[in-house]
Amino acid sequence: MIFFLLTMQYFLKARFGFDKNQFADLMLLITIVGSISQLFVLPRFASTIGERKLLSAGLFMEFTNMQMAVVSISWAPWVPYLTTLFVPGAMLVMPSVCGIASRQVGPGEQGKMQGCISGVKSFGKVVAPFVFSPLTALFLSNNAPFYFPGFSLLCISLSSMIGFFQSLMIKDVPPSQLNKEINSTSREEV
Repeated sequence: MIFFLLTMQYFLKARFGFDKNQFADLMLLITIVGSISQLFVLPRFASTIGERKLLSAGLFMEFTNMQMAVVSISWAPWVPYLTTLFVPGAMLVMPSVCGIASRQVGPGEQGKMQGCISGVKSFGKVVAPFVFSPLTALFLSNNAPFYFPGFSLLCISLSSMIGFFQSLMIKDVPPSQLNKEINSTSREEV
């Protein structure tokens, strides 16, 4: 998410002349809508439809609307503001991933699993700007292979679509089987 916002900032400044105040307004809207979705939407939907389906829905919304695919083809400066309405779906992805992964391991391995997820996120935050910033600069320049100023944002959007297809292949762990494994692991540790 962070690398996307940095790439989007670069794109919006070059494409529409956004200044720091306009980008700050956009960030404030994203934060408010995202906070509301995590406080009220996530708990209700996670218990109703399950985290796996919530993850798939969030990744699909991230692909279609969460300021990637739409902003990459935006035609006016107001389009990024409108797409903040679709932020709740994207804000459901990481809590769902953590919840699903947490249920896959026993109580003694929770720290390792959360550390692994944090490591992967941190690696992505370091590597992504090295990939997407030059790509954005290339397609915003006069030397672009073809005219598509938002091509880097579309690439980010397509990576979310790959994640969506992979989320469809996640198997649900039956709660009874998981509870038996956790209880047997807990007894072995004692």
